[in-house]
Amino acid sequence: MNAILILMLILFILMSLLGGKTGVVSFFTLFLNFIILFITLLFIVFGAPIYIMCFVFSLLIAAVNLFLLNGVNIKTVAAFIASIFTTLLMLAAIYFSVHTGHLQGFTPEEQDETYVYSLNIGINMTQFMIFTVILAVIAAVIDLAITISSPVYELHVTNPTLTRKQLFVSGMRVGREILATSANTIYLAFLGGSLTLLFWFFNLDYRLEHLINTKLFTQEIITIALGGIAIAICIPITAFMTATLLTRQNNN
Repeated sequence: MNAILILMLILFILMSLLGGKTGVVSFFTLFLNFIILFITLLFIVFGAPIYIMCFVFSLLIAAVNLFLLNGVNIKTVAAFIASIFTTLLMLAAIYFSVHTGHLQGFTPEEQDETYVYSLNIGINMTQFMIFTVILAVIAAVIDLAITISSPVYELHVTNPTLTRKQLFVSGMRVGREILATSANTIYLAFLGGSLTLLFWFFNLDYRLEHLINTKLFTQEIITIALGGIAIAICIPITAFMTATLLTRQNNN
């Protein structure tokens, strides 16, 4: 039994003990997310429009991680709508960043590793880079959306007389508390994955201005920035959507 199987077994045991049925479902949801991503990539490889597959992928990932884990209720519906709406709002910024930053295609470092293979893989690399950034953005947005909608929902259950404005303000307060933490999570996750390469750059005596202008470094920084922007935008959208759906339910 190798290290991967041992770690997965430990993860399954801990999630089962601490999360019960929800923990078990969460564990298998990890594999379901991978299957969805794998099938999406297969469709892209076989010529499916990348933008359409990107939209379908976003819908499926949001639905699986919200409805499958937390059920279909007002807080998950609000988080789902907020996640998709935020992702759609970010499309223009992502498209602009990829084009102006010339982020598409392989970096020189990746080309050094794959120079013996053909780089003509038959995929629009600009569109595929946009899909890659959206993949990172929607994961952070989904997590933030449910984190905001859940306490607002519980607050409404505790005090159903609260108005939409009061619920919205409460959601914004929760969002402000976790904004810095969520942004740091994105920053550490992406930068940590490239830490070895950064050490390599320093060992090669790269100047700071050269490092900042490398394509690989630019991809990471722009992805981090876009993820942070998406999180900031998602906070008021989720708070407003949750407050609106909850007060509308009261009126009905």
